Amino acid sequence: MTRPFIHLAAAALALVAIATPAAGQRPASSRPMASIAALRTAAERSGYAETTRHADVLAFLDTLARHDPWMRKATLGYSVEGRRLPLVVWGDVAGATPGAVRAARASGKAVVFVMANIHAGEVEGKEAMLAMLREMALRRPVGWAEHLVLVVAPIYNADGNERVRLDNRPLQLGPVGGMGQRPNALDLDLNRDMMKLASPEARALVTALTAYAPDVLVDLHTTNGSSHAYHLTYAPGLSPDTPRSIDAYLRTDLLPAVTRAVRAATGYETEHYGNLQGAFGETGGP
Repeated sequence: MTRPFIHLAAAALALVAIATPAAGQRPASSRPMASIAALRTAAERSGYAETTRHADVLAFLDTLARHDPWMRKATLGYSVEGRRLPLVVWGDVAGATPGAVRAARASGKAVVFVMANIHAGEVEGKEAMLAMLREMALRRPVGWAEHLVLVVAPIYNADGNERVRLDNRPLQLGPVGGMGQRPNALDLDLNRDMMKLASPEARALVTALTAYAPDVLVDLHTTNGSSHAYHLTYAPGLSPDTPRSIDAYLRTDLLPAVTRAVRAATGYETEHYGNLQGAFGETGGP
């Protein structure tokens, strides 16, 4: 896998380190944390030459949930081919149900929904979220749990993830062992299916977003083989219907703060994503 992937994972983990307080209490695990420390994704085990398959994602999350009392499993829905779409709820919350998460939100906690792998060839978000969840289990960021509930869908396009080929994304530099495809099993681009809701995956996602009612949605992508001057890029909501106050907060407060935090922790620079129409033959966008 390419170095930009490593930068993505390192930056995500750096943000965990920044937010981890030195003091605080959390529920004790009855199982040794060494099992989590030794846990590795398929990408890590292969030196980032391969990406993690669906069954490995489920097994990875099972191990985390057995060892971390704040890591609870749920199900987003099922794919066209019947694969379970896992959901993880992390935090000081009564359970993984939408009702428990909404109750935590009513108590003042922010609910952040993070999804990855909507385009299954764009593997970095999936791998980074697995690594980040493991690091959170190890670091025990009590300061986060006081104010935050994370709802994570790490492998949204599960069917596309399993259609690994070497040429699915010919302009993307890795993983050299192949990657999944952009659409799902019905050849639908799930990132374009939020209006028609023709796929079971999109219907499950909209149902979950309505039920969990997150304050923030983070959707992880990878650039389509285009070259950028930055290790990481981001973009606010681009809908013209986005409330001006939210758009202004993202552009002037939140995203600049992310830039400063990543720079301080890793030395890496981040900037706004530029959709390069026609560059290197790529016009699809994120």
